Amino acid sequence: MRALLRHVVWRLGLASPVADLYAECVICGERSPVVHDQDVEGGPEDWCTAHSGGHPSHRAFRAFVVSAGRTEPDDTVGDVPTAS
Repeated sequence: MRALLRHVVWRLGLASPVADLYAECVICGERSPVVHDQDVEGGPEDWCTAHSGGHPSHRAFRAFVVSAGRTEPDDTVGDVPTAS
């Protein structure tokens, strides 16, 4: 029995051009709604200012941009060798 082994390079790319954007209050852990575009009315930026308005001591937030990745083999490495 013969086996053919070859090195394959794997690449990580985006699985989708759409990213999830949201913010989280560092003090209480409450989160904004998830949006897919920046500067959306009622998005994370607006939520942070509204949250601080309702909770004046909550002034620190984490911003999240979450995207999905996908790995694929890079087939440009070369042809599979064949037996002569």
